[in-house]
Amino acid sequence: MNSIALATKYTPLLDEVFKKESVTTDLEDKKVNFDGVKTVKILKVETPPLDAYDRNSGFKKGAVKAEWEDWKLEQDRGIEFSVDAVDNEETLDATFGAAVAEFIRTRVAPEVDLYRFAKLASTTGVSVATAGALTKGEDVLKALTAAMSKMDNDEVPEQGRILYIESSLKRLIDEVDNYKSKKVFEEFAKVVKVPKSRFFTKTVYKDEEINGVTHKVIAAADDAAPINFMIVVPSAQQSTAKHVKLRIFLADGDNGNGANKNQDQDAHKFQYRIVHDTNTYENKRAGIYYHPGVKG
Repeated sequence: MNSIALATKYTPLLDEVFKKESVTTDLEDKKVNFDGVKTVKILKVETPPLDAYDRNSGFKKGAVKAEWEDWKLEQDRGIEFSVDAVDNEETLDATFGAAVAEFIRTRVAPEVDLYRFAKLASTTGVSVATAGALTKGEDVLKALTAAMSKMDNDEVPEQGRILYIESSLKRLIDEVDNYKSKKVFEEFAKVVKVPKSRFFTKTVYKDEEINGVTHKVIAAADDAAPINFMIVVPSAQQSTAKHVKLRIFLADGDNGNGANKNQDQDAHKFQYRIVHDTNTYENKRAGIYYHPGVKG
């Protein structure tokens, strides 16, 4: 095998694959620092309202309430797999690289997106429409207009709203009069199509057997409802991937010198770990609105 420095060359490529295939990277923000910890404290402040001023007694005294809220990263996910050195060599060194890229594209990105949408949808206090199937483009546009009106009345900032919409519904809208659809879409900072398989209101851990090995995967719950669309103001939530670590160990090490050498077997070994979660600011949950479909 022509042993290139895979550990350093694959990492930027894999980062690119994840960003391309994940639809929720716009929700990630670096403002909350989880470096070195899995829990941070967020200060929540509540101030008193204006009151009547009395010319004799003056100002009425109010109180400021300040309390700390714990945010914890609940998801700690990882996997290790290997590709035999001979098998990889017989496929012109293509098997290992293809397996790694396919893993990021088909396993990491879909799971992270599924978890994030479900976490937002299952949070108490976010806005939710009456569940229903949307089968016509006009119906989708009406539902979007109602959603935006609700957010306007809740005094949610108009700037920065992102529309996540199930892919087939976006196509229904595209078939409607172009002026109507364009007018609605212009109200959003961004419109993102979401595959149906990643858009549910609830997730659970399920056992999935692959090649004789049972894995605990994150999947849509049996009683979860599909999501037709979700509108998110990114500042209303915090999606954090604190620890994303990729490690690659080669059968013979980099350039055959033993560095990054797989000590366990004559194979190229891949390890991937991601610690992440999605949290919401309690006072900003009106900045999250979703329209659920019909269960089952």
